[in-house]
Amino acid sequence: MKAFTTVAPTVALLVLLAPTAEAKSPPVKEVVGKVQSLYNTTKDLKGKFKQVYTDTLYNRVRTHHGYLYVKKPGKMRWNYSSPERKSFISDGKMLWVYEPRDKQAFKNPLNTDTLSTGLTFLLGSGKLQDEFNVSYATEKKDLVGGPDHFVLKLTPKKPTAQYEYLVLAVRKSDFVVEESMIVGKHARNHFVFTTLKFDTGLQDWRFRFKPPKDVRVVDGSKMRR
Repeated sequence: MKAFTTVAPTVALLVLLAPTAEAKSPPVKEVVGKVQSLYNTTKDLKGKFKQVYTDTLYNRVRTHHGYLYVKKPGKMRWNYSSPERKSFISDGKMLWVYEPRDKQAFKNPLNTDTLSTGLTFLLGSGKLQDEFNVSYATEKKDLVGGPDHFVLKLTPKKPTAQYEYLVLAVRKSDFVVEESMIVGKHARNHFVFTTLKFDTGLQDWRFRFKPPKDVRVVDGSKMRR
């Protein structure tokens, strides 16, 4: 499992959020502030996602589909349904990566200090304007979404090895993040979120994971020692 594809869903959560900035577009700080306010008051969310991972070095593209669930504080679940089943699950304390086809699961303590703001932002902490330099996206390669979106480029003030910057497509009508793209040196991870629903009262059981008896469990924290 390559590092970038492993962390991409986590990063992407932290950010859930098209055209070039027009003259009439509001100040970018105003847009970011309204996005922050919306997700600060959100208790949970769920929806479908499409992920298109592009290896720009070798020009390889992989597409995945699945379902996303997020609940504050610290709980999330990415269920990949095609082309291969796998799950990223956090109960707020432990992060699991479950690969049923290979009958293995990786676990790591969830440490928000090591997560990108994209994730801590969705999970109830982190401030976008404090940790990113934000502007409207202008380069053609970064223009996601459509005419009904503001497209933002977020460059971390503190460089990270995980990615170079994020691109977010924010719906103009209500400041919901409908697309996010995580841009690395040789890769782009583009997520499109659909059928998003907020504050539906997600139950905690959805974010618990108990490995089946025939699954090999790998403790990631021990591997790093």
